[in-house]
Amino acid sequence: MIKYLAGPVIGALIGYCTNYIAVKMLFYPKKEIRLFGHRLPFTPGAIPKGKERLAKAVGAVVGNTLITKEDVENRLQSEAVGKEIAGFLCEGMETPVRQGILELTKVPEEEYAEKKKLLAGRLSEMIADALGKADLTGLITEKGTAVIKEKLKGTMFSMFLSDDLIASVAGPVGAEIQTMLSEHGAEYIQPEVEEKLEALEEESLLGLLEQAEIQRRDMEELAESVCNRLLHRGIDRLFAVLDIQKMVEDKIREMSVDELENLVFTVMKKELNTIVNLGAVIGLLLGLLNNIL
Repeated sequence: MIKYLAGPVIGALIGYCTNYIAVKMLFYPKKEIRLFGHRLPFTPGAIPKGKERLAKAVGAVVGNTLITKEDVENRLQSEAVGKEIAGFLCEGMETPVRQGILELTKVPEEEYAEKKKLLAGRLSEMIADALGKADLTGLITEKGTAVIKEKLKGTMFSMFLSDDLIASVAGPVGAEIQTMLSEHGAEYIQPEVEEKLEALEEESLLGLLEQAEIQRRDMEELAESVCNRLLHRGIDRLFAVLDIQKMVEDKIREMSVDELENLVFTVMKKELNTIVNLGAVIGLLLGLLNNIL
């Protein structure tokens, strides 16, 4: 009985051990071993020795086959992704203008307040300059004459006030107002501009658009359409910048042998164990076959 069992059992043990060693030699030894100045064969293990080649091979497969430009473009242009992007953009537009500016620019509160004041001053100067260039004297004379005549219509004063007389009074008033605006208009206008800016910065961009009768649904459709067009036009540049193949190569190069081993065993532990066990089965069969023959 021992004679017939010894062959299959020893064959199974040898098959198991050889396959187990073969699997382990994929990663071990992790560094080359030298004896009398000569590197011992099969050191380091297959994967540590071929890490550079493995990085290039995996990078090429992932970048050229698994994740292609067409696959990414199709996925990003899908309806589900488009709606998600559009919804995300619209959610961002719900943020108050002031908060959005601070988050995007990363400027301190003090600097933001200074820039807002400078903006209010510049806007006030522009408004005052525009009013200074307008013919306020003529406008006040014309409109003032009409208003005074309308107010005094049917009274005894209307008999004594001619158009020329009213104009002679309204004209200097208009000229004085225009001079005042030219010299000090920005000073009078700036407080109002600052107040309007403060009210505006508490509004959200989406709220301002809705005030202009542009609804959220319209914005989502527009955002989705713009994103798809930009993606279609810029997918080549996007892939050139991303360079997925190089990204994967660099990631594998940066990984230690221990990390590579954990990665491989996480993905293929069952398959590698099957190979080891298969060695035992083959050894057992060969032992039985030897008994039969």
